[in-house]
Parts: sequence; structure tokens; C-alpha cells
Amino acid sequence: MLSNNKIKYLRSLDKKKFRLIENKIILDGLRLIKEGLNQKINFESIWINEAIENTSTIIDLTKILKQKNISYFFESEKNIQAVSNTKNSQGVIGLIFTDKLYNEDLNMFKDNIVVLDQISDPGNLGTIIRTCAWFGIDSILLTKNSGDIFNSKCVRSAVGGHFYIKNSKYVSPSEILSYLKENDYEIYCADLDGDSINNIKTKKKWALVLGSEAHGLDKEFQSELKITIPNYGKIESLNVSIASGIILNQLCS
Repeated sequence: MLSNNKIKYLRSLDKKKFRLIENKIILDGLRLIKEGLNQKINFESIWINEAIENTSTIIDLTKILKQKNISYFFESEKNIQAVSNTKNSQGVIGLIFTDKLYNEDLNMFKDNIVVLDQISDPGNLGTIIRTCAWFGIDSILLTKNSGDIFNSKCVRSAVGGHFYIKNSKYVSPSEILSYLKENDYEIYCADLDGDSINNIKTKKKWALVLGSEAHGLDKEFQSELKITIPNYGKIESLNVSIASGIILNQLCS
């Protein structure tokens, strides 16, 4: 049974400072947990609402957990909801380790890279991570003033996209540019005043830099090649997570 202290501990992981100390996050929802299991993520424990214990979905889940030797417990709906970071929990919550989830050695960032500059909204951040996973991008660099990729809303928005990323690191814009230029990357910075993405012909590995709608790109990136999505309407800007998918589709084609 989840004790009050354990519930308090799990709830503390909603806060970034405790996530950084503990190197753990909560996965809330069956789909997220299934993605984690498929990608062999390191689980500490899983808790399941006892009210759904005998459903076919949970019976299948517990078979997998037994095979993988992952601890699981049936709990009251009240306790599950007390831990959940959503208003209406699906009744399945997991605790995973994050300290070995990503490689942070820049020398291991060998392929195409997405750079996220000052993107703080967790919903946008999570959607971009999932979009990167869709296009096979497994390396993400973030400037230090970007949001926390393990924010609970970001994790939910990515719907398992986190588990398909291999390399991730928070660094300064100057460090990012130094690394990209030293390793002969083509650098593309998304900007409203850039050249049309329809004219891009990639010849080698590339890095796409995405900035926030609110702040734009850091001054360090301003001298790099800017690209844009042609606008056929009158609205001023496009959401960065949507823009990421459109541009990645062009670069990966």
C-alpha cells in the first residue's frame, strides 16, 4: 500500500529540484508506460488502480511486468489519484530512473540534431520531442534557458517520444555553435525572415535551430542561415511545435 510518506515523495517529483536530486520521474497513463516498456526503460515500480485489476488490458500488462521482473502493486483509486499529475488518472502510474536515459557527451552527437533555443512551454517542448522521434531525430540540444524536458506536462505531451531520444544536453548557444561548426554541420535557423524551406537541398548532416515565438532566436544564432515556411495567409506566426514538423519533413525528405 502506498503510505502517506511515499505519496508525498512521489508528488515531490512534480518539482524540478526534486527530479534533479532523485533522477526519477512519474509516468502517468497506460500508453506512456507501454512505450517505456517497449523501449526497455528502467522502471523502479508501477502502481495500478485496483478497480481495473481484472480488465484484459491490465491482465496483459501484468504479464509483461512479470516477464520483465518489474515490481507492481494494486492500490486504491484514492491513492492513485493522490499521486497522479492529471485530473482524471487512467489508473496506472510508473516510476522511472532518468540518470542514464540520455547520453550527454557531445562527441556522441553524430547525426542530424535539433536545437531548442529558449522554448519554455512544456506542451510545445513535448510535442517537438515526439515530432523528432517521428522523423528519426535522436539528438536534441537545448539552450540553458529552455524548459525542463522532464516536466510532467512535457512528458505527457511527448506521449513516449522521450524514450526514442538517445542524446540530450543543456548547453549555451555559443557552445552549441562551436560544436556544430567544428563538426561541419549545416546550420538552419527557423525564422520568419528566412529563405523558403522549399529551396533547401541538404548535402550533409544538419542542425535545425528552433526558437520560441515570444523570444525569437538568441543573438548567437542571428548570423546563421535562416529558413522559413512560406506563409499563404495573414496570421503573423506559426506555433513552433507545428513548424518543427513542417521543417523536419522538408529536411528529412
